[in-house]
Amino acid sequence: MLIIISGSAGVGKNTVMTALLEKYDNIKLLQSCTTRAPRKTDSAMHNPYIYLTKEQFEQKIKNGEVFEHEEIHHNFYGMLYSSLDTIVNDKENHYIKDIGVLGQKSIKDALKGRTKVLSIFLTAPKEELIKRLKIRGDHDIDLRISRMEFELSYAKNYDAVIENISLEKTIKEIEKLIKKYEKIK
Repeated sequence: MLIIISGSAGVGKNTVMTALLEKYDNIKLLQSCTTRAPRKTDSAMHNPYIYLTKEQFEQKIKNGEVFEHEEIHHNFYGMLYSSLDTIVNDKENHYIKDIGVLGQKSIKDALKGRTKVLSIFLTAPKEELIKRLKIRGDHDIDLRISRMEFELSYAKNYDAVIENISLEKTIKEIEKLIKKYEKIK
């Protein structure tokens, strides 16, 4: 099963994924590609990305290696076909990944009938997002917040929408959803 986590910048996607990865041995992080610079918090997630230059990313697109991609905050993010094959072929583990709102539907459609996909959209009040972005040290807060309404407009496409104020509560809600989806055949 693939667990997709989406939401606006600062909503806690990486914090939630890290908590689940630390708690469950059978949840693995699915790597994707990006042109953004590594963050200090990335090391806690055991290399969530294959870091590429813009030229390398564009070459992978030309070579037909990239299933889907999106430009977010002046950086490219994308999923490789080989990553989708990993999910389908591994019957022992679940995979988790933060995916943009445009990629969520295409990945869910591509995996339909091949493996289960649980998509979760995280939210938090705008003031909380701004506070978290400041704590994180982001310098382009206005740019990140400006995308919030666009991303929220896609929340209806997800299996669940969870307000991420309390990490403990969010994790419990996600655990319930995973158990529910494991029973779906």
